[in-house]
Formats: sequence, structure tokens, C-alpha cells
Amino acid sequence: MITPLKRKNFDELIPAVPTSEQYQYYWGDGQSVFRRIAISIASVIIFTILYNRVNENSPSSFAALAMFVCAALGGVYWMLEPVVMASIRNAKLRRFAYCGFWQAEVLDVYVSQEVLARAEKVNSRGRMDVSYDAESFLNIELGDETEFVTTLRLPMRRELKRIKVNQTVYMLLFSNDRRFGRVSRQTSDAYIPQYNFWIGDYPYLRRDSFVDLTKYMVKRSQKIAN
Repeated sequence: MITPLKRKNFDELIPAVPTSEQYQYYWGDGQSVFRRIAISIASVIIFTILYNRVNENSPSSFAALAMFVCAALGGVYWMLEPVVMASIRNAKLRRFAYCGFWQAEVLDVYVSQEVLARAEKVNSRGRMDVSYDAESFLNIELGDETEFVTTLRLPMRRELKRIKVNQTVYMLLFSNDRRFGRVSRQTSDAYIPQYNFWIGDYPYLRRDSFVDLTKYMVKRSQKIAN
């Protein structure tokens, strides 16, 4: 069943300001950090040179101020990029008018493969060899009593093997329809309380708040049932 949430809960679960987990996700590896630092250094050098030239001709001009601000922002670009990337990703969900808490059941679990790249090369005998770079994905079919069904498709990881049919999964659904007659989007960030386990690679939700919400919703449904 889909339980509509108040906008206050919506904003708490998917904040405009990225969470530490979201920031860490976009922080990346050492190579990503090095790339951002290189961009920061280049930006500082370029805009400092431009600022000096503009400042010589018109010290109090708007252009001089703009160059100074750009140089300052360039200096912290390596730290700000993860914030911007996570904020943009969050904004894509926050633009929906309504958010619903969904209790679903795993209906089916199956593995599929996708060809990511195709490479061709000529071997020593002059024949064409074709190789494929494929990746395995786990498809998790979810549904509820209202016969609403959707599928999560995630890159295969070892820990996902614990997902079984009939397990209960909690997640958020998004719509511009107050009654959720049409679901526009879902998160891949889903929670399985049986294992205290999260599905999905990107932490869309404030997970501590979502776990608290899950406990509240479960208790409420039990009271209603009794």
C-alpha cells in the first residue's frame, strides 16, 4: 500500500542540502579528487590573471569583482563539486508534488546481462575477433495488494543475493497525482528491515529518518489491524 507523506516528511527524507552519505558518494576515488584539484588550481590561475588585468584598468568595476569571485570559487571547487552533483540529483526528486511511503513484497528475483561495449580487432590470422564487455544486473520485481508492480534493476553485487521472494521491502514513490493514480518515479534506495539492509548504490534518502519512519508506519499498521 502507498501511504502519502506530508511535505515536511518529504523534505526531511530527501533534503535540499546533501547528506554526508550523498557527499561521500560523489567524493569519488583518488583519481576523481585529483581531477577536481587540478581544475581548482587551473581556475585560480586563470581568473587571478584575468582579475589582475581587469583591476589595472578599472579597479572598481563589476568585471573585476566577478573575476575575484570566480577565482575564490575556483579555489574551493574541488570541495564544492560533490555538493552540487548531489543537490542536482536530489532536486530531480524534490520537484515532484507528492511522495508516498510504499510497503511492497518481493515477487520475483532474476539476473540479466547487458552488453556495455563491443570491441573488434584483427587477430594474427587476419580474422576479426569480436569481444563484448557485459555486466550482470539483478532485477527485483516488487508489488503490493493493489497489484501495483515495479522492478528495481541494480548492478549485481554479492550482498544482493540475500534478497528472496516474499520479503518485505519499504521505499518511496513519487507522483504529481495526489492519489498516486500514476507513479512517476521511485528511488532505488529501498530498505529490507529483516536484514537491516539497503538496496541501491546511491543513498537518496536520509536513511536514519527513513528507518524511524518505517518503524512508525509498521506500528501504526499493526494497531489498525488489531
